Amino acid sequence: MAHLNTEPHGHDVTISAWIFRQVDGVTKALVHKHRKMGIWLQPGGHIEHTENPWQALVHEMREETGYEPEQYAVLQPLPRMRDGVHDVMHPVPAVMNTHSPYQGHFHSDLIMVLTTDEDPAHEPRPGESRAMAWLSPQEYASHEDAEPDAVAIMTMLAEKVVGHWYRTPATDWSLADAEPDPLTDRTPEQATAPDPEDDRETSW
Repeated sequence: MAHLNTEPHGHDVTISAWIFRQVDGVTKALVHKHRKMGIWLQPGGHIEHTENPWQALVHEMREETGYEPEQYAVLQPLPRMRDGVHDVMHPVPAVMNTHSPYQGHFHSDLIMVLTTDEDPAHEPRPGESRAMAWLSPQEYASHEDAEPDAVAIMTMLAEKVVGHWYRTPATDWSLADAEPDPLTDRTPEQATAPDPEDDRETSW
């Protein structure tokens, strides 16, 4: 997937997941060699303009790891909320960060935590990295191509989230978009008309 915002100081929103499983009684997570950056990270990718974050995560897991949603669960700090009148509920990330994959561009990443007891249903999609491994936090920390912040995040998740948060089957979360039932009766013209107060410059 190409970068979506390529202007100077452009920010793309991405989503990724640490997939944990028990291997001979040891908590390990799936890491792979990122094809473009050449370092070992958790799988994930861009949230495209035509999808919501949960749809993006499912498609990235399928394409990059071969896992289907019926094979993993999502770890959450609270029980799953039912979908609302207008809202389709999504699982929440355990960590959010912003980093720069190359000079002048940024990714704001939503990091999810998944668990599984199975091998992937199929191989990654053609063109995706085949260099993958299940590593403990200690093994990942000693890997010559590990990214240090990813090591810290993986270690924290293994210690503080796995075995502590609510485990919800991924298939309990809808892949549908929100129903086209608008929050108001405003027309598109009314909702998108220029607002005189929006002419103010915002400074952070």
